[in-house]
Amino acid sequence: MDMTWIMIFVGAALVLVYLIYGSVNERLKAMETRMNIMQETISQLTAEGQVTEPAINEELRRLVKDGKTVEAVKKARKAFGLSLLEAKRYVDDL
Repeated sequence: MDMTWIMIFVGAALVLVYLIYGSVNERLKAMETRMNIMQETISQLTAEGQVTEPAINEELRRLVKDGKTVEAVKKARKAFGLSLLEAKRYVDDL
């Protein structure tokens, strides 16, 4: 009986570690995407003295115009690594 509880505890601990690792890994990927975008913006400012608008903005505007705001927010999240709230604000500001 004692060995069964130990195995259940160990299994639950392994599942918990796996879930935490997945969440952290996902956040790190999003942060990396955002850092790459920031680095690109900094490079543009340094080279040209001005920042060009991301190419995806036209597609996002088209989606919003067509009434597909949710899809636009999803694309913004994926493209820029934003949180849901940040992506919603980004799309609204377009």
